[in-house]
Amino acid sequence: MRRIAVIGNGGGGKSTLCRTLGARLGIPVHEVDPVQFRPDWSRAPVAEVERVLDGWLVDDTWIIDGFGPWPAIERRLAAADTIVWVDFRLRTHLWWTAKRQLFWRKTADGRRCPPARQMFATILHVHRRYRSTIEKGLAAHAAKVVRLRSPRQLRRFARDAS
Repeated sequence: MRRIAVIGNGGGGKSTLCRTLGARLGIPVHEVDPVQFRPDWSRAPVAEVERVLDGWLVDDTWIIDGFGPWPAIERRLAAADTIVWVDFRLRTHLWWTAKRQLFWRKTADGRRCPPARQMFATILHVHRRYRSTIEKGLAAHAAKVVRLRSPRQLRRFARDAS
């Protein structure tokens, strides 16, 4: 695993998984959210986001955490040697997000917690509207997809990754 795309709904532990994999494998981790969203959680222009996300793909090794615009996701999936899809039950994503909302601290770049209403609405929207699109989009890359369906699978994957 040298080029890893990690996708999934909010509140599923993607960022923690990416940091763990990055440290274990010695691979740089790139987060989509700080590129896609400004510090006030408003969206950055799509062209600007795609330019940055596509720029990461030229490196020999990377872990990219998150989604971004669908065309950029498709290019990332094609370039990845491993695609990790964190696909928990909706209630798990919502529960983990609720806990994160309670205990969020500022990030290194000074980001505050996204508004709770926005987070929950986004998680519901992604689950209801985009989950099937994600599943269809990943079908073309089935040989390199690792689908994590539970927190236990996520912990085991993080522990055993090499």
